[in-house]
Order: sequence, then structure tokens, then C-alpha cells
Amino acid sequence: MSSVKFIHAADLHLDSPYSGLKDLPPTIVKQLRESPFKAFQKIINEAIFHQVDFIVISGDLFDGENRSLRTQVRFRTEMEKLRQNQIPAYIIHGNHDHLSGTWITVAPPDNVHVFSGQTEMKLFERADGTSVSLYGFSYPRRHVKERMIETYVKTEGADYHIGLLHGNLEGNADHSPYAPFSLKELADRDFDYWALGHIHKHQIVSEDPLVIYPGNIQGRSRKETGEKGCLLIELNGDTRRHTFIGTSEVIWDRETIKVTAGGEFDAIFKRCKALIEQKWLDGRNHLLEIQLDAGGYATEITEYLEDLTRILQDEVHGESFVWVYKIKLIEDMHMIRSSETSPFMAEISQLASEFEDMEAALAPLYHHPIARRFLDSMEPKEQKALLNEAESWLLNVFEANK
Repeated sequence: MSSVKFIHAADLHLDSPYSGLKDLPPTIVKQLRESPFKAFQKIINEAIFHQVDFIVISGDLFDGENRSLRTQVRFRTEMEKLRQNQIPAYIIHGNHDHLSGTWITVAPPDNVHVFSGQTEMKLFERADGTSVSLYGFSYPRRHVKERMIETYVKTEGADYHIGLLHGNLEGNADHSPYAPFSLKELADRDFDYWALGHIHKHQIVSEDPLVIYPGNIQGRSRKETGEKGCLLIELNGDTRRHTFIGTSEVIWDRETIKVTAGGEFDAIFKRCKALIEQKWLDGRNHLLEIQLDAGGYATEITEYLEDLTRILQDEVHGESFVWVYKIKLIEDMHMIRSSETSPFMAEISQLASEFEDMEAALAPLYHHPIARRFLDSMEPKEQKALLNEAESWLLNVFEANK
């Protein structure tokens, strides 16, 4: 039995809009729009460079169910590069690019194998006789909450067995429970590798069996910080090797600066500049949120916070950039609440602690014909963070205007 080598990617979200940004220079806007495609081109180039046997893409190639012609053509161009190098691609569609959407179809080249809406097996055979059975299904509709893992049945005869699955590991309450599965269910299938998709953070679920979420290939919002990428997987008998390959064109960052004395503008400005310079030296593009641990100086800092943000943005230049899209004050909410003397402030905190119906509050945005194109559904952790931020903002505004 000889070894096999392949690239595992997921959650490309090609042509995805960026969220949470405003007042961007045209040059940065252009780079952001291109970043998912450039990240995907890096994956294709890595596949060719490493002379892999094939690539697998575990769902959400496109960001929406009605994918554009331009995006499809650009995707096909990259698949053609693989075909010219005799590299097949095995693809499943996920909840974002499910099969029931409506679009004008751009046919892929014949090296691309797309799994249907029912779990099936596709066989890869190399010239030397090495064979790999790949199992998977594409989402026939957006919401698939059945335990599709139960439909994966190992077919004997191949040297290696790989499962492609776009779904949520049971017990992970931070993400939508699509196609749920447990680690035991994966292990029971006795596959050599599970190529997962759906979770946008790189995560090694298990080494034995080898089960990995590669994460998405390009961060799209402030909740997707750090380097994104794909995986180079090597199977050699009972040996399993995995290597993370970074693909991010733009990295979302979040850094904290502790305010130590006075909250004077010049001192904070210099520390922000030093942080930006440090990021800029690595030669990559960054979207940076600076969190100021304000201590007792929040009121002083609030007076110039917006000006500080714009001054730092004005200094962006060159091909690579570090764009400060937000400066956020961090305070000890317990201290704020404990110092409350106003019944109004007490009522704000009480309402925040009891508020539950976040989905109903956000419903008008999700149903708006334009706004919904730029929104993802919010996970519980994100809802809590948004609520805390809103409470903090209200309390600070009240304090500043007493």
C-alpha cells in the first residue's frame, strides 16, 4: 500500500461581502473583494506545488445559494489549472451553497466530482493501483438537521477511506446544529480521515481517528480573527500527517492596550502607532480592532476616541495596510454596575440580564431584502457579546451626560 497526499479545504465563501467596516479607501475595498479569490488561488497553487493526488472541499464554496456567473467562472478557471496538472477535485455543497438554490449553471471541467444530495461514494484510483474511497453528500436544502452521519457506510476494497462532512460536532452549542454527529459515530465508521466543514475556526477534533476542521480560507468579519487556511494531509498505511497552510490575504486582528496613567491622547496615540508598526512589518494586510483597557479613564478617552480612530486611518499608505477599523473601550462592568445610583441605570442592567428574545429583535434586519445579504445568523456567544456591548454603551453614554 503506497501513500496518498491531498489538500483539504472548506468554507471558501467566494464573493462573500465583508461586514462591520465603513469609510474604507477604494484601494483597500478592492483588495478585500479580491481576498477570498486570492486565498483560493493559493490553495490551488499549493496543490500543484506539492503534487497532491487530489483535493477535497467540504462545503460552502459559494457564499449564497444564488451564486453569480462571475464567481462560478473564476472557480472553474482554478479547477482547469488542476485538470492541467491531472489533479481531481472532490466537492460537497453545504448550507450556504445548497443544491436547491437557483442559478445559471457553469459546468465544471471533468476532473471535478460533485457529490449529490444523497450520501454516496466516489472512487479515486491512481495509475499505480492505489485506491481511495471518498464518501459524502451535498446539502439538498439550506437546513439539514438530520443525523446524516448514519448514512455513511464503509465499502470494503479501497486502500483508504475518507469522509467529507459539512456539519456540527455534537455538544458545540456555538454553531448551528446542521448534520450533527458525535466523535464516536465518526470513529465507528473506521475511516482513515474525516474532512469536515462548517466551523470557520481551524480545529483538530481528534488524532485517532484523524478528524479536522480546516476552518475557512479567509476571515470575513471581526469574529474570524487570525490566520486562515487549508490542510495538507498525508496518509501512509497507519501513519497520518497533517500540515496547516495559511492562505489569508487579509488578517482580522484584535489587540489590547492597557491604559496605565491619565488617559492622555499623546501617550495612547504613540502606543497605537507602535502596535500598527509591529503589524505592518510582517508585510501582510491587517484589519485591526484596538481594545483600550481604560480603567478609570473612560470618560477622558471617550472625548477623543473617534478622532483617534480617524487619525490612525489617515496614516494608512502603501501596498500592504493595517487598517484600524475600530477602537473599543473595555471597562469592568461589575465596577460600573456596583457604582450605580440611578434607578434608570439599574433598570438597564436588569433588562440586559433578563433579555432573551434576540432573534425577534434582529428579525427586521434578517428579513430586509438588502440587509440580509450581508448578515450571517448569530451564534449564542455572539448574541451575548452584542448584548454586553450594547449595555456598556448605554451605561457609558448615561455616565458621560449626567
